[in-house]
Amino acid sequence: MPGVSARGLSLEERRQLAVNLTRVLSLYRSILDAYIIEFFTDNLWGTLPCSWQEALDGLNPPQLATQLLGMPGEGEVVRYRSVWPLTLLALKSTAYALAFTRTPKFQAPSEFRENPSQSSRLKAPFRKHVRPKKQHEIRRLGELVKKLSDLTGCTQVVDVGSGQGHLSRFMSLGLGLKVKSIEGDQRLVERAQHLDQELLQTLGKEEKRNPQVVQTHSHHSPHHVAQWVDPRTLCEEVLLPLETSPQGEARLLLTGLHACGDLSVALLRHFSSCPEVVALASVGCCYMKLSDPGGYPLSQWVAALPGHELSYRLREGACHALEEYAERLQRAGPGLRTHCYRAALETVIRHVQPKLRRPGVQGIPRVHELKIEE
Repeated sequence: MPGVSARGLSLEERRQLAVNLTRVLSLYRSILDAYIIEFFTDNLWGTLPCSWQEALDGLNPPQLATQLLGMPGEGEVVRYRSVWPLTLLALKSTAYALAFTRTPKFQAPSEFRENPSQSSRLKAPFRKHVRPKKQHEIRRLGELVKKLSDLTGCTQVVDVGSGQGHLSRFMSLGLGLKVKSIEGDQRLVERAQHLDQELLQTLGKEEKRNPQVVQTHSHHSPHHVAQWVDPRTLCEEVLLPLETSPQGEARLLLTGLHACGDLSVALLRHFSSCPEVVALASVGCCYMKLSDPGGYPLSQWVAALPGHELSYRLREGACHALEEYAERLQRAGPGLRTHCYRAALETVIRHVQPKLRRPGVQGIPRVHELKIEE
């Protein structure tokens, strides 16, 4: 996709980009805040300019993907059946000009060429119970953390939001780092401890089978802690050292793989505020779950811009790949009918309970194969 790259931009250029983005958000707020399920109840089609309606009316899903989203299928050329209004063309061009550079449809890492289910660069014991994508992630992030640890003289790694402890196990039992893993869900902590013991037994059996192989790393499993990390305050458990270092002071490296929502904010806050924290390696996710205010936006400068607000739904939409949605439109599969069914159901719900808006409705498998009455 064409667009801009945040890399290489000066501070002033980044700020101008933020100004332009918030300006466009303000101009088209009514469209951005619309919900598909309210298509009928709020007459969303009628809110579009008449010239837009004339251009878009009657387009089928593949044509919408090609003409509106500008993502033609392979070998397809963008052709308009009519002259579009300049306002619609300007919005389309502006969206692409301000979009961040993306590199979709990347090739699978070389470590999966021989076997797509197993990373050839991660030892077998660390692949157990771990999906291929996670195998790649824990290896890459773990090796990065090891390099950062060596560069900064880190005495302890703290894995925040550690889940079942796959990353922590690889860093401690695979790379020889002292690791504390913090997870808010007690059940996941217990699962991680169980997997630790399972891995230790496996490693012990391997040593007995191959006594000539010198083990370079001691078999000290991670220290697991069940603790909820509040993003609004500093967590003492994060900063507590496992043992006193010879130098008398702890040097901590914080990391998190898929640090969800405000957990990424908490890691940044500890890194910027605590002298004990000398390094940070965080891979965030679920940015739509950033609290507002407090998490989104992280930049105080952006927070001062008019029109910077993004609702949960908008942030969620920003986390999804446009290419995947365009591909669904190109296929024009019957599953797209589900959106229309849900919007039609909203009219029934509003008729029965006018004050009930956008209630969550349990999905039904293969609902697009049913009649609307069903």
